[in-house]
Amino acid sequence: MTISVRPPAGDRDWGGRLPRNETLDLDDDQRAAREEILERSARWAERAGFAPTDDAGGLIGPFNAFALRPAPGRAFNRWVQTDQRGSSLPAPIREVVILTVGVAWQADYEIYAHVAVARTVGLSETVIAGLRAGDTDGFAPDELAAHRFTDELVRTHRVTDATYAAAVDAFGRDGVLDMVHLAGMYLATSALLNAFEVPAPPIPEP
Repeated sequence: MTISVRPPAGDRDWGGRLPRNETLDLDDDQRAAREEILERSARWAERAGFAPTDDAGGLIGPFNAFALRPAPGRAFNRWVQTDQRGSSLPAPIREVVILTVGVAWQADYEIYAHVAVARTVGLSETVIAGLRAGDTDGFAPDELAAHRFTDELVRTHRVTDATYAAAVDAFGRDGVLDMVHLAGMYLATSALLNAFEVPAPPIPEP
């Protein structure tokens, strides 16, 4: 699935509390970071099915923030790319973890983006809808193990012995380590989106 619809530039203030990078006199490093995002992260987003830009080419979501502060933006993207290349978790399970974090934080753009990614990698609409609504009926055992582990960690800051054991049984030690790293990435993303009130386009119907 490739994104075919980008939100109108004038539809709302896509920067939230942040200025849009295209409205500023960017320095050389910021301009270079913007081009890197457009060439790499934005192309990945479009292939995954969500919009990283508005219809005039302006960066939206967390991508605008990454261009404004290039050093942490680049470091964060290296972390994400390392995980994408080397994670032991299947792609649909990664999306269970990411959506669990986004829903817990009510991070609109994260949910918008990763509903699209989840559909692209084959996560079922039953599970996607359940993650958004807090209903785990119809989850496979590994989907349920990933969701419960992540949800407990994010909401209570601890994981019970039974939930931990189920996660290890489903994914092994390396898989649990990978879930914790992945949750950390998207906790950081959720914090950025919520702190700056970054809006999201509407989620398309399946």
